Formats: sequence, C-alpha cells, structure tokens
Amino acid sequence: MSEFAGRSVIVTGAGRGIGRGIAEAFARAGARVMIGARTPEYGAAARDAIRAAGGTADLAAFDAKSHASCRDLVAATRAAFGRIDVIIHCAAEIPHGGLGMVGDEALEAGIASIAKAAWWLLDAARSDLSAAPAGGRFIAIGSVNGTFVTVPNMTAYGMAKAALDAFVRGAAGDVVRENITVNAINPGLVASDNALRVLGEDGLAAYGATIPVGRAGTPEDIAHACLYFASEKAGYCTGSSLKLDGGASVAAKGEGGDEVLQARLKAQAEKR
Repeated sequence: MSEFAGRSVIVTGAGRGIGRGIAEAFARAGARVMIGARTPEYGAAARDAIRAAGGTADLAAFDAKSHASCRDLVAATRAAFGRIDVIIHCAAEIPHGGLGMVGDEALEAGIASIAKAAWWLLDAARSDLSAAPAGGRFIAIGSVNGTFVTVPNMTAYGMAKAALDAFVRGAAGDVVRENITVNAINPGLVASDNALRVLGEDGLAAYGATIPVGRAGTPEDIAHACLYFASEKAGYCTGSSLKLDGGASVAAKGEGGDEVLQARLKAQAEKR
C-alpha cells in the first residue's frame, strides 16, 4: 500500500500546469486530493481526470488573494476528508514587469496570492497538520527568481517569491515543535501552461535548449520533489528551499535564451 494512502492533500492552483501535475501525482500515490482552483472549468477538468484514473479528488473554489477563501479551502477539505496531512501552495497571480511597469493592483495581487496566502493557509490548518499521524507537511512552490537569480521584467514576481521563501524559513521555526515541517521548492523554467502563454512554443524551446540539462522542467519534475517533502522520509527536513532548475542558475547558458525570455516578458508587461 502506498505511503500516501488515506492521507489528505490540498493543492492550490491545481486546475492547470504545475499544480495539476502535483495533484495528479499525489492521487496516483494514493492520496485524497483537494483541488483548490480559481477557474471552475479547469478545476473540474483536473478533478474529473483524477477520478477517471481511479484516484480520489474533490474540488473547492479558491482565490489565493483572499484570506476568507484560504480559510474556506481548509474547512472544505476537513469536511470532505476528515483530516489534512499535506498542503502544497502553488497558486499565484503573476505580475509581469519591472519597476514602473506594474500597477498597485497587480502588485498586491501577486504578493497576496503568493506570500500572504501561504501565511493564511498554514495558520488556518495548523491544528490539522499538527494532528497528522505521519507528520504535517506544508510545501510552498516558489521560484529561483525569488532567491537565486534575477529575471528582467519580473521584479514584482521575484519580490513576492522572495517573501514566500522568507516565510518558509520563519514558519518552519514557528511550528517545528508541532509535528509540522515547512519547505519550499524553487523551480526554474517549467513547461507549463503559463510558460507557453508567455514564451510561445518557439520561445519555450529556445530558452529550454540553453538550460544545462538540455530542456525545460516539467510539472512531473516538481511533483517528484513534492512527494519527497511530503513523505515520512523528509521528517528531518524543514525550513529548506530546494532549487530545481536544471543547473540554469549555476552554469553559463548558451546563446539566445535570455534574450528570448526578456523580450517575451517585456512584451507581456507592456500589454498591461
């Protein structure tokens, strides 16, 4: 029997992309998954796909910018599954742009959905996670742009992800005696719906080719790391941030990748 059989897992931002990949991986591993999704049709599609594959999943409407929505998601999971063992916070509203290019509303949406939501979710589920038989787990999906690298025209996004990384370190200490671990996964470029929308197929391929391992990451790459952090094997690991970028932040890139990324991000920011 899988280690995750019977365990209850919340995944925010699970309607598409990285979040959906994480939700599907936990369902395959035997967990009961609560999908927190802002867009109902995406969330329903993810839930139905898990159920069709023989997994257990439920769906709750979720707005990561809202404190009340974070509390409601925790309550809905408790009602549906009777317990909460793992929370993976992947939802984010991404503000594209540098200084002078991002308005107050977009800036606040990015900070709230990425960093504040992590605070709200862990606070709301603290007693549930503490009671988890195998140990409660809180996993935040950050970004190398928050701590390890600087990406032009992504200043606001990087600021919000840096705040998330700081939250992980501080919160890990806050709950270290409560049977809860708190860790972060910081991906680089991942071939997700959002990356495809921003870069296009040609841009994604061009930038992926400059990464030392020779490709962009996949949602499954991130899911594998989540499965480790959520497992009993990771019980000694808390307050950690795992860089998962194919070596991009520690090795020289090839020609053209950065220019493609910068041009696409600048174009996205100028549309707003």
